[in-house]
Amino acid sequence: MPPKKAKDEAKAPEKAEKAAPSKNPEDDSNLMGAISYVVNLFVLPWSLALYVMKKEDKFVRFHALQAAALWIAAVAVSTVISGVVLVISIVTSGIGGFGFLCMPVIGLAFLALDLYPAYMAYQGQKYKLPVIGDFVEKYV
Repeated sequence: MPPKKAKDEAKAPEKAEKAAPSKNPEDDSNLMGAISYVVNLFVLPWSLALYVMKKEDKFVRFHALQAAALWIAAVAVSTVISGVVLVISIVTSGIGGFGFLCMPVIGLAFLALDLYPAYMAYQGQKYKLPVIGDFVEKYV
């Protein structure tokens, strides 16, 4: 039979020391890159402000400008689609108005296009959107 003292020592939980919060500048860059997309859903100037303020951080500047360009593209596409649906609705005496039912689906698609790059930026990856990413890379 093993000594009782050894058994009690084995059961004693080890106290883990708390790790100090990370002061890694890359963590800040990843967070700022992700925030530029998420906050951009509500306030466009945030992305532009990050682009101007973080002159030394190309990662944040890239994601901030890409988020702003994505927002502008989303507004442009939504405006064009709304205009087309409105014209079809007028021409068909209101029947084309059912086309406005597709607007929430388009909004969800742009939400997904906004959240995925935010996730990738938070992971520290430079994710380029197909058309917008190449355009933005020239200005960073």
